[in-house]
Amino acid sequence: MVGWLNRLPSFARRTSVCGLLLLACAGTKAADQPAIDFRNDVEPILSRHGCNAGGCHGKASGQNGFKLSLFGFDAAFDYDEIVKRARGRRVSVSAPEQSLLLAKATGKVPHGGGRRLEPESEAYKTLNAWIVAGTPGSSPGAPQIVGLNMEPKLLVMQRGQTQPLKVVASLSDGKTRDVTAETSFSSNLDVVASVSEAGLVQAGQQSGEAAIMARYQGQVTVFSTIIPHGQALAEIPNFQPNNYIDKLAAEKWKKLGLLPSPVCDDATFLRRVTIDLCGRVPTSKEARAFLADTAGDKRTKAIDRLLDSPDYPAFFAMRWGSILRNSNLAGSDKAAYAFHNWIKDNIARNRPYDEFVRGIIAAAGEWQDSPAINWYWQSRDDQLHQVTADTAQVFLGTRLQCARCHHHPYEKWSQDDYYGLAGFFTRLGRKSFGEPPPYYASGTVTTGERNPLTGNVPEPKYLGGDVAKFTPEEDPRHALVDWMAKPENSLFAKALVNRMWGHFLGRGLVQEVDDLRETNPPSNPELLDALAKDFLDHKFDVKHIIRTIVNSKVYQLSSEPMDANKNDRQNFARFYARRMIAEVLLDSLDQATGSKTRFSNVASTARAIDLPHENFGSYFLDTFDRPRRVTSCECERSSGGTLAQVLLLANSDEIENKIASGEGKIAKLLKDNKTDKEIVDELYLSALSRFPTGEEQATLLNFLEPFAAKQDERQKGLEDVLWTVLNAKEFMFTH
Repeated sequence: MVGWLNRLPSFARRTSVCGLLLLACAGTKAADQPAIDFRNDVEPILSRHGCNAGGCHGKASGQNGFKLSLFGFDAAFDYDEIVKRARGRRVSVSAPEQSLLLAKATGKVPHGGGRRLEPESEAYKTLNAWIVAGTPGSSPGAPQIVGLNMEPKLLVMQRGQTQPLKVVASLSDGKTRDVTAETSFSSNLDVVASVSEAGLVQAGQQSGEAAIMARYQGQVTVFSTIIPHGQALAEIPNFQPNNYIDKLAAEKWKKLGLLPSPVCDDATFLRRVTIDLCGRVPTSKEARAFLADTAGDKRTKAIDRLLDSPDYPAFFAMRWGSILRNSNLAGSDKAAYAFHNWIKDNIARNRPYDEFVRGIIAAAGEWQDSPAINWYWQSRDDQLHQVTADTAQVFLGTRLQCARCHHHPYEKWSQDDYYGLAGFFTRLGRKSFGEPPPYYASGTVTTGERNPLTGNVPEPKYLGGDVAKFTPEEDPRHALVDWMAKPENSLFAKALVNRMWGHFLGRGLVQEVDDLRETNPPSNPELLDALAKDFLDHKFDVKHIIRTIVNSKVYQLSSEPMDANKNDRQNFARFYARRMIAEVLLDSLDQATGSKTRFSNVASTARAIDLPHENFGSYFLDTFDRPRRVTSCECERSSGGTLAQVLLLANSDEIENKIASGEGKIAKLLKDNKTDKEIVDELYLSALSRFPTGEEQATLLNFLEPFAAKQDERQKGLEDVLWTVLNAKEFMFTH
């Protein structure tokens, strides 16, 4: 050994001697201790204490010259950064406790991240022992973590109760290991249940459900807890289910001790379902007829009538146009119009959803013959990555973008999964003529993208599945859609039914609607599974799943909270009121005032929901958060209120001119010699789909009485009445 040491450089010789002496001083018991592995023992400490988090050394540029892979997804890179970079200053085998890695973490020297470790902690002892041992790397034969399990998985807890969690890792050698002390924990809803660094769950004072995520070595698992709203119920009184949705919702309410609000009245239902299906409020004629109808099945008939109307495909074409980012970004209005009309036609014909998706993902040719090619053109600056991310998010409900650069922090997806999905699009060719230019399915790779981990062109690989091989004559994109539509691939069906549920009920069973993952569990897993199965059983019939949702009593509940459900935010024991989106609100204002908003370069009859893209100038639409269509996320729309919105409705020339228009509703009603009572009824029916209450009627007629002497004064009084109705929450909200 002496001869071997003499052959080393002086610095290395001194370091090695000190390391050997320190090991000798550790006693004979050290020989019995298992070797410390960097990936399995050191990396989890860095993750647990936030060293490789996105806000610290895990961000793209690192922190103060020290960079780690985000959440430790690349152990080899992290080992080099700690041991070899910065001239080896970060660890000192000769004086382990003086290593910057330990000195900064314990606050002995200034550290921007503050004190992260205590000298007496097990984490500190492990890091110190690793340095003493000579900073060994990871052994190729060391067992890998292949899965995590949380104990318990699900628990009903009472307010203020605590529950310790245990996390057990499954290893590739068949063994298991308790990794609770090295696991990172987080809650998706702290007000319901929070979790400490040690994995102790604390139930809060707010009822509901929370998911506690545990992350260790690129694997994740979830503990779910329910804080009941009241005592568990044997039955839900006065609630007769219309379909399986109601039955499964009621089962969940029983567990939570929730009582639903009563079913909403006819006026509320008609307004709600017309807005949600057609993007407009009912006309006064529709409202009068529906309120006068005494048939027991009139709600079902109204749903069928609205689904068969041209307003249904027009409205959903606008919604899908936003999600699919249909824009005139290509510099060609014609291509955007063509894609919009293609979407609307597919919805009107109720084309099966899998065929609709195939028409988009496998689009090829020129926009005149294949309008959906505009979806690819929107991604021209980052074609491969944008279509990969959009395909996963829109059609599989999976936000895969993170895995482009590193292992997904909240899911099982790795860079291999991301580039495997990207591999289905590497043969998409683009010609050099036309606006937008035509695309074609090439027999060879057309993109220059490579997987940064392997340096190779991405190979097609089904998400979470096998690598796929294709001949030059085959278009891999068709195989991708075939795989997506398979019954065993639950993500495809769940993504659509969850999106539809979110549209009609105000929030998804999984919220956000395009973020399906284990660490973001649905509020009612059984209901989501049942909806997805129903969708598959009916061959991807979108109208069928819509009918099922809006015919349910869950959808038709009142939005008025009761003491028994006022704290419900997740389980739909009442309808969650929400502000109308920008386009629907503008069209509703036009109908209520009888004054049409005009847009350039479209037919004079076009409404806001008919606009094929976002580049039609409108201060109103922009103020109420019309999406710019730069992402595929529903979150581009905001439901939050702003001062600008309040001022626009209450004090703008645009709204004032609509109300006072000589061609508007009030002017026409006065020309028809309608009485004040008849006019007030008409204003309420047009805006709120109901007649005024007796008290409202008496108050308004009393207000109008002084204006009756002169016709011009009478109109001003009626304008004040309409202004009041339009600025009421009842008008602006779907309730």
